[in-house]
Amino acid sequence: MNIGASMNAGSIRSPTLSWLTKGALLVAVYFIVARLGLRYATIGESISPVWPPTGLALAALLLLGPRYWPAILCGAFLANATTAVPLTAAAGIACGNAAEAALGAYLIRRSFGGQRIALDKPGAVRALVAIAAPLGALASASVGVTTLYLTGALPERTPLAFALGLWWAGDYLGVLVVAPFLLTWAAPSPEFVGRRRVTELVLFAGGAILVAELVLGQVFPTSFLPRTHYPYLLFPLVIGAALRVGPRGASLTTLMVALIAVGHAARGGGPFVMQTVPSTAVVLLLYIGVLAVTGLGLGAVAAQHRRADVGLRDAHERLRTVVQSSPLAMYTLDRTGHVLTWNPAAEALYGWRAEEVLGRSAPTASDDSKVEDEWLRERVLQGQAVKGVELTHRRKDGSRVNVSLSIAPLHGAGDRVAGTLSIAADLTEIRQLEVQYRQSQKLEAIGRLAGGIAHDFNNILTAILGTSDLLLKDLDAGSRAREDVEEIRRAGQRAAGLTRQLLVFSRQQVLDPRVLDLNAIVTNAQTMLRRLIGEDVDLRTILAPDLGAVRADAGQLEQVIVNLTVNARDAMPRGGVVTVETANVELDGRYAERHIPARPGPYVLLAVSDTGVGMDTATKARLFEPFFTTKGPGKGTGLGLATVYGIVKQNSGYIWAYSEPGHGATFKIYLPRAGPAPEPVIRTDVPVAATRGSEVVLVVEDEEEVLRLTTRILEDRGYTVLSAAGGEEALRVVERHTTGIDLLVTDVVMPGMSGREVALLLKPSHPEMKVLYLSGYPDASIVHQGLLEPGLAFLQKPFGPDVLAAKVRDVLDRS
Repeated sequence: MNIGASMNAGSIRSPTLSWLTKGALLVAVYFIVARLGLRYATIGESISPVWPPTGLALAALLLLGPRYWPAILCGAFLANATTAVPLTAAAGIACGNAAEAALGAYLIRRSFGGQRIALDKPGAVRALVAIAAPLGALASASVGVTTLYLTGALPERTPLAFALGLWWAGDYLGVLVVAPFLLTWAAPSPEFVGRRRVTELVLFAGGAILVAELVLGQVFPTSFLPRTHYPYLLFPLVIGAALRVGPRGASLTTLMVALIAVGHAARGGGPFVMQTVPSTAVVLLLYIGVLAVTGLGLGAVAAQHRRADVGLRDAHERLRTVVQSSPLAMYTLDRTGHVLTWNPAAEALYGWRAEEVLGRSAPTASDDSKVEDEWLRERVLQGQAVKGVELTHRRKDGSRVNVSLSIAPLHGAGDRVAGTLSIAADLTEIRQLEVQYRQSQKLEAIGRLAGGIAHDFNNILTAILGTSDLLLKDLDAGSRAREDVEEIRRAGQRAAGLTRQLLVFSRQQVLDPRVLDLNAIVTNAQTMLRRLIGEDVDLRTILAPDLGAVRADAGQLEQVIVNLTVNARDAMPRGGVVTVETANVELDGRYAERHIPARPGPYVLLAVSDTGVGMDTATKARLFEPFFTTKGPGKGTGLGLATVYGIVKQNSGYIWAYSEPGHGATFKIYLPRAGPAPEPVIRTDVPVAATRGSEVVLVVEDEEEVLRLTTRILEDRGYTVLSAAGGEEALRVVERHTTGIDLLVTDVVMPGMSGREVALLLKPSHPEMKVLYLSGYPDASIVHQGLLEPGLAFLQKPFGPDVLAAKVRDVLDRS
């Protein structure tokens, strides 16, 4: 057995069975309703003044789909076949009824593009009342009356026009009374929810039934009202049901009244009974028709208004939610400047709660901005909008706040400006960030300038210090000339110290980074720090026991601690307390946003605080600038904090100062937390030895004084020296030199060709050649963020003869 084929056949049979089941049920229902309608036939056995099956057929095709028309055809044929008309006439009438339902459903669907038909819109009611129902009824009446006439089933002496009109009216009313009831109750109705709606519907429907029985059953005497006026007492109930409950209420009450009216008229009672049957039918048809159209029209209008009200309330609620949730201060004023609305962001910005300002004049204008605020308001009241105006406003506590204010006109009836909408953004944090950014950019520019100056000075100092050392070797001890040279050397060393600090500030110092325990560095430095600060200053340490490791240069971190501690001592001329603290911290995104250029993540905090005189805002703004100092003449170089700033930045950290006059100062340094265990801090003192050699050394240096000095130092120690004033000259010298070159000593930064490029060009022809780089500051060609590439030898300018000779010997002796 093919299981797949069986399953496929089952899936095909399932929809077929569903269609057959629904179709059979529709045939049965149509047959029953049609038989009831035929009981009230007034012309022969087939023409009734009210034909409910028409409304059932139209609703069925709209709800189930047009493919159920055969069920309508079958039901109509069976209903008419059970009468005295010939089977050919029954078949013709059935075809007319099916065509009526199909045509009406097609016209309604075409009018609404296939959308759901619930008769809750005036357009849907118009399509049903003015297009689908009359045209469909005309098709059915034309086919039915023609069939009866041709088959001889139409009673004699019955005018064709009258028969056609009665048939058309009966089908038309059947659509107006039955179809709306089925369509409105079959479709979902979001408005028809809650116990209140159900109660109202029960009251109106029950009231309509009760009043209809009383009125149409002629219970009231004619002395109260004329007999023909009583039916109009039912209109208020239908209208009330339409307005209060909507299309469902209107359709239900109309159906109830129509059934009772037709029932009484068929039994020969009620106000619609006239002298002749045709006149009775006409009056009944007109009454039910007007009642149905009134109920349907008002129900659709009421539903539309109710949807509009709900939409308006939803839009208002959404707008209120947007305003209340806005992070920007939003408030509205009337033409006189009184507050109409005041959102939570405005409460947070200005400090006044909504209940404190609603209905009162806006209290935000400061003394400085009153004139401009009033001018802006007058301008907006004339219909102009303003955007991004910076003003100083007043808070509830009297403080000032800088805001970016945008104001737009609020238009009322007749497009008249009824008030203003103001949106204010707090610029305080933005301005603080701008200050931080400008300060960072300024320090960056100063750092680049300082690095360039230090580089040039180092070349000059190399010649001064080197030449001084050579002179000292040739001068006798105690001679006046030796004392002069020694003074020159000491001055050069002081200048070299300043250039080293400038290099630190500009973050161009060579580092030896390791994973370190910051607590160990602070502990090791305590003895030295106590000697530096004196007995009148108390040194306290608060060290986190589980402190994370940092990756940095141990010597530089020690220099940071020393510089900050000495700076704290100088801020406490009468003594005080210096506190050095460490801790693990986690910087979040909000902190990073307020402290440019910090990044979120785990850090180790080093904080140095004092109880000194503090600093004002102007001093803090220039705190880390080189050579800026508040100390007296001769009491400081102004490079201490600049050096700290450079070290922290070079180690990928951040530093901020917090201080107020008379309240001391705190410097907080954040260094990125490192993962591996810290390495022990090992101090090594390398003895400088004036070593000699006989190897061939190529010296490349663009500074003539440094080139002569380097050549002389190495020649005095036995080396064979080839000298060149640049990269291209060095290549020519090598071409002329027939033997090998043991060592290349080259400056890093030179015009045209860098020292790194010279080394790379010479390596293929001299693979055994070693390289020693010299520079006033490490260039990016061999140094990346202050870290030397593995295997590269480097000597920082300025240097003396012994230091150069020892470094050359060390590089040559490496395996």
